[in-house]
Amino acid sequence: MIKNEINKILFLDIETVGICKNTQCFKRDYPELYDVWELSGYDYFSRHYPEDSTLTPSEVFEKRSGLLPEFGRIVCVSVGFVTPKGENKFESYIGDEIEILEKTKTLLDRVDKLGFTLCGHNIKTFDLPYIAKRMLINGISVPKIIPDFNTKPWDANVIDTKELWNFNSFKGLSSLQLVTASMGLKNPKMGEVKGENLHKYFYNDGDIKKIEEYCVGDVESTINLVKKIKEIYGE
Repeated sequence: MIKNEINKILFLDIETVGICKNTQCFKRDYPELYDVWELSGYDYFSRHYPEDSTLTPSEVFEKRSGLLPEFGRIVCVSVGFVTPKGENKFESYIGDEIEILEKTKTLLDRVDKLGFTLCGHNIKTFDLPYIAKRMLINGISVPKIIPDFNTKPWDANVIDTKELWNFNSFKGLSSLQLVTASMGLKNPKMGEVKGENLHKYFYNDGDIKKIEEYCVGDVESTINLVKKIKEIYGE
């Protein structure tokens, strides 16, 4: 099912927040982008998350803006790989976003030359496009290993465990939390840091180490999921 050698896979996850703490500083620091938020950003989230219909535009911004790279930014990139002895090893980039992106680019360029495949849960739809867009926004060229509009689906050097779990279906639920729980693996989402409160947690508490732990937890869960699937298939 997963033919790639596990020692040649780089597992990756990112954590994101809104570009500013609130709409007040957003309007002040990015006036043109804020105008677009008022025209289409808030409407986008209102349509996709009707459960937030009672929230104010400012509350929606704080809860959801980190989901779109145009209105958000990356605060942590965590990666992991499996050693020849089967041990999981991890590394994280935190702090200034440009530094995070430059370090990520250096790593991705290196593993591309070494013939690695990227892997993550919903990585094709979220993590990699988000990284690529934030790199362009910050004037950084995008590593070739990240698929672009010229990449044929079968040529993408990426394993998306969400696609793998769905078995070519678009129905049902497929969050990493659900998939790992179904497979009897440790739940990565049980701590105080959660996706829905990440923005407020980052800007109000500033405990980046706990965000890093949350991000590494997702990477570790994805590694263990791939290990288990390969074990089942005898790969």
